[in-house]
Amino acid sequence: MEYFAKAMAELLGCRRCYVAMLSASGLEEARIGDAPADPSCAAMVERFARKGTAEDVASLEPINSRTSFVRKLIGAEPPVKSHSVIGRFASDERTTVVFVAGWRPAALAASEIPGLAHTVRPLWKAAHSLARQAPGQVDAQLWLEELTFPAIVVDQGLHIYAVNRGGRVLLAKRELLRMEGGRLAGSCASVTESLRGAIGKVLIESGTHGWFNTTVPLSTDRQQFAFAKIGAVPTHDKLGQALIVVPQFDDVQGAHCIASAFGLNWAEERIVARILQFQCPRDIGAELGLTEATVRTYTKRIMLKLGINRQSEFFLLYHLTQSPFGAGRRENWVSRSASDCRLDEEGPMRLRTAGKHSPE
Repeated sequence: MEYFAKAMAELLGCRRCYVAMLSASGLEEARIGDAPADPSCAAMVERFARKGTAEDVASLEPINSRTSFVRKLIGAEPPVKSHSVIGRFASDERTTVVFVAGWRPAALAASEIPGLAHTVRPLWKAAHSLARQAPGQVDAQLWLEELTFPAIVVDQGLHIYAVNRGGRVLLAKRELLRMEGGRLAGSCASVTESLRGAIGKVLIESGTHGWFNTTVPLSTDRQQFAFAKIGAVPTHDKLGQALIVVPQFDDVQGAHCIASAFGLNWAEERIVARILQFQCPRDIGAELGLTEATVRTYTKRIMLKLGINRQSEFFLLYHLTQSPFGAGRRENWVSRSASDCRLDEEGPMRLRTAGKHSPE
């Protein structure tokens, strides 16, 4: 965010720039220049961030009537007449970014706005890439907070070393994961042991065969279908520690990720989204104006494209697309998720168990 703020200030000819990033974890802020932080502006920044949609193109405009709001974000303007600029765009990380820069000696000309607006996203991507060039030199807590999903750093004994904002919220709920005496614990003893075993394997495999990650089911309850992605901490100075990320289920984003990864069209993506909403073919057809038979035909065609045999695998594919450990790296599933938990083909959310290992 600071890299981006500096780049925007230079692009717009300003000495100060405020940047806010709104995600599911809340509002994060960064500033360059000598402006003090003012918490009273957070609500207004969030309202401005939510004005757009995920498909919104970058917006950028001069500010005239919002000067008191701007002063709180970037500090008072110089004695001479000055100008400021506000912008908003949706990033590839499923966040909305708001920035305010000032103070410009000249107003932003209308003819400049389209070109500058199209420059914003490339600058953000460049800053994002630059911030990740040398992860071994970055403090773990800094890059941990950049992760959208709840994230926790532990060792094989499940001692907790670092937690990001989303992770703290997750632990406070004490539903999927909790902290007991400084150690991580699952919702039951079997989940805790699965986490411990997966972390041990990740640390051994990553040390001998390169990057390796694994997935552990935290809950197979129909209302709380949750997994943890586990891999080695991506810094060279944190040997013996593992990163646990718990993807938060988002059916719309999940369908989009699957569609992008497998080249599905818009109609197919809409059906995948509703399967991820646990709708049966009859309800999907009623909502989309299709017959139940047509929905089943679409679903079989989609499953053929994805190379899957069960509708439960839509959920597994969703979690695989959310892996924070990079594409193309070795992936392992804890056997319990494959052998003990299945979803009924007829109704995606009718969970059943095999053998004696019932979900606890």
